[in-house]
Amino acid sequence: MFSQRLDTRKPGVVTRAGLKIGPLAAVALGAALLSGCGAPGGQVASTADAPASTIPQPTPSEAQPAPAETTDADPSAAANSRPDSSGQAAAEPRSQVERCHTSQLSGAVGDGDAGAGQRYAELKLTNTSGETCTLYGYGGMQLLGAGGEELPTKLERTPNPGPQVVRLAPGESASSTLHWTAVPHEGESEQGPCQPEPARALVTPPDEEDPLTISWGMGSVCGFGSIGNSAYHA
Repeated sequence: MFSQRLDTRKPGVVTRAGLKIGPLAAVALGAALLSGCGAPGGQVASTADAPASTIPQPTPSEAQPAPAETTDADPSAAANSRPDSSGQAAAEPRSQVERCHTSQLSGAVGDGDAGAGQRYAELKLTNTSGETCTLYGYGGMQLLGAGGEELPTKLERTPNPGPQVVRLAPGESASSTLHWTAVPHEGESEQGPCQPEPARALVTPPDEEDPLTISWGMGSVCGFGSIGNSAYHA
């Protein structure tokens, strides 16, 4: 009825060479062709030729932590921080000699010198304690009458000798040189004593507040009680 019979076989694939191959062979050939795509010269790319990873790699200094810095301990500092060989702390230095306090001293005035209306005397402070002490600088003084009343007194510091540390062992003395006038000043009596004659004096050692009492037998102090006094000296 038909001029040509139908071919009931599955269609094939024709290659470039004109060869006809079956469906399974065509699938295998296609896979081989795809695996070779992208390689230069028609060669199949391999994993050995893959580019190196672009993930940054740690440098040698980052890969290993730097060793901890060590410092040599100062041997002298270590020695000072340790007790001595006996296991006891080193003895503390002895304290300096303290200044002389009023309770450690006695006073007297004497060795007066007179000439042309001028008077001089040495006010001595003696260490009566059993310990060495020091005096430094100027002291104070207040003249007293026979009844204990205060008489005009004005101390004026003289520069020679000036302040110096005087070390007093038990029984030793230091002096302040006193100078005043016996000539009445204007406003003072010229017919009798220019000022009432003192009987005693309150003497305050340098840097102290409590005075000690001494006897005064040096006559009146003219010039309204003006007395020049030096710093204490040996």
